[in-house]
Amino acid sequence: MKISKYILICSIILLLAGCNFGDSTEQKLSTILSEIYDLEADYRDVQEELADTESKEQANFQQMMELTKDQKEELTTMVEDTATLLKTRLALVEKEAVSIKSTSESIKQISSLVSETKEASEKESLKEIETSLNERIKAYEEVTTNYNELANMQQELYKMLVDESADVTTIQEQVKEVNLHNELVQQSVQKFNDATIRVNEVKEEVLTSLQKDAK
Repeated sequence: MKISKYILICSIILLLAGCNFGDSTEQKLSTILSEIYDLEADYRDVQEELADTESKEQANFQQMMELTKDQKEELTTMVEDTATLLKTRLALVEKEAVSIKSTSESIKQISSLVSETKEASEKESLKEIETSLNERIKAYEEVTTNYNELANMQQELYKMLVDESADVTTIQEQVKEVNLHNELVQQSVQKFNDATIRVNEVKEEVLTSLQKDAK
């Protein structure tokens, strides 16, 4: 079994240095983007701990698979420790999710900015960045749904390892299902990473365009 490599690209990159702001669309958008960046602090902060927890859990699982049911006491202890690691990483993912979802209200401010902006080109630019941000959140929601489903399957697998009634075939089938779902998680993680890259590309394009229009 492979535990999902839950590696996400760091949140929206802030590129505001060297800009001279007045009370402009550019300034207002930059303020909103700064808020979003700050709200994602917890998301950024958990990445290293999450990766470390997954690595430890993977190592434990490999050791567990080398044990036999005759080594029940040792196996039971390892299963309990591994289940604790699983709970830890789910708590980290939940903290991450709260951080990402908290940006929704800030993103809505861009919609208000669209309404008060008179320039058609600026409206289109703002709508584009709003769309890219919302698509990123949607992609993240897909990650967490698939990831939590995978964790539940892994939890069931750990229980099977110490269940006297679970035969080898049943365990192997569960491992197969876990690996298949892990591939789904990887796909959704890649989709989120691509969405984050897109946000940063659009943001840079829009801010550059607004700077030129302000001159």
